[in-house]
Amino acid sequence: MKILRKIFLSILLISLTQSALTAANYKIVVLPFDKLNKEKNSELETLTVGISETLSGALSTVNNFVVIDSNRVKRHLLESAEFKQAIGVDTGDIENLRELTKDKLDADFLVYGTFNKIGKNIQLSAKFMNISSGEVIKGSNVHGKYPDEIFSLQERLAKDLTDKISGKSASQQKNSIEEYANSTGNFTAYQYYIKGRMEQIQYDVKNYPIAIENYKQALKYDPNYALAWAGLAEVNALWGYQIQYAKGNSAPYLKIAIEQGKKAVEFGPALYQTHRALSMAYLNNSDFDNAQKAIDEAYKLNRQDAETMQIKGQLKNYGYKDMGTEGTESYKYIMESLALNPELIIAKWSLAHSYSTINKNDLALKEYLEILKINPVHAPALHGIALIYYGMQDYNNAEFYALKVVAADPKTTQHHYTLGLSYYQLKKWDEAIASFENAVKLDPKYEDAIYSIANSYWFQNKWEKAYQYYKRVVEINPDNTEAAKWRDDSFSKMKK
Repeated sequence: MKILRKIFLSILLISLTQSALTAANYKIVVLPFDKLNKEKNSELETLTVGISETLSGALSTVNNFVVIDSNRVKRHLLESAEFKQAIGVDTGDIENLRELTKDKLDADFLVYGTFNKIGKNIQLSAKFMNISSGEVIKGSNVHGKYPDEIFSLQERLAKDLTDKISGKSASQQKNSIEEYANSTGNFTAYQYYIKGRMEQIQYDVKNYPIAIENYKQALKYDPNYALAWAGLAEVNALWGYQIQYAKGNSAPYLKIAIEQGKKAVEFGPALYQTHRALSMAYLNNSDFDNAQKAIDEAYKLNRQDAETMQIKGQLKNYGYKDMGTEGTESYKYIMESLALNPELIIAKWSLAHSYSTINKNDLALKEYLEILKINPVHAPALHGIALIYYGMQDYNNAEFYALKVVAADPKTTQHHYTLGLSYYQLKKWDEAIASFENAVKLDPKYEDAIYSIANSYWFQNKWEKAYQYYKRVVEINPDNTEAAKWRDDSFSKMKK
């Protein structure tokens, strides 16, 4: 009977596995690997995330594999579940983990494992779980020299897991896995790249300088590291766009992003990430033809990447009016992007901004508020919410969110200006003037802010102050006839 029961369970497992694999895509969660070495070692601590990130990147090159974003894994599993990641975890922990993964991430497979460094050798062990059946299947064990063979070991691990998850040899995908896993041979460069990527995917201005510094450090150790060049290109493109949005000097960031994107493609022509980075650089420089060519190349290499789909949607989002309109190509692509990664901040922000542009404010607020669930201090989302409330003449809520955005990003002039406008409408004159002055400190020729300071003094009957600021406006822009009129009126009232 025991033999028959084993045969029955084997047939059932095969059936369940094949059923899961008939789906169009296989959603895979890769957990950080557990370090069996007990001593504290910053290099090995980085490796816990590094192995999982490399496996994620390598597996994402395989057709029909959708690897769940590591930020989502962190939020929904690592920060909310009490479980052990080591091989040999007890049934309660692994079952709890299975239920969380199924409920929060809708995944098909869970990959987890350990590594153990002994002297100059290291062993990597991985298992994977079929979420539907709950069966934990032995995955792969590889071992070799550390750190010399760390990349080839991860490559072998990724290829072996690919075969086991797909249930067949995926030899046609193995070149892509090899390209990714061996995109650098320098372990220190690899560590800096992982740190940079973790900062980049926050999609917030405060993280961009840290990401850039880590990518630059990676390139010091490996000047031909394609993924580090791609990271630099994307961050400078993103940062430049945000500076442009805030009416700052974005040209240095946007120009260098194209140069870095070209370097990325030069050193990693078979990596979808490099073509995606170059496309983003062209897109944010408004070179739409070259952006389309580059993203088409990225899409050929990986049709399941949410960030690629976001760029495809952005390229069809003329004046930010198409993405929020059902039935358009842009809407189709952004929905595909969010289906692949429902918490991709850049995709949700693009959609929210499009909704706001076409006056679908309820939908825009919904998307912005969901971004804040992912990152409570995401400055562009906070600013978007403040502007919507301001447009609705809900000045108390506009003030509330403008205060939050200034706290999150005090270096952007528009944030102070929006806060000042909220105070202005609430007739909080001293606070309004202080906020406008903060904007002017960042941009001494910020005409609208200076004009608003003048108005604030005017409404307090402080004619001399009003006159001085209206005068400054006219000096900046002699064609501002309205400021000239109020300057003269202020001067007349001063003389009475």
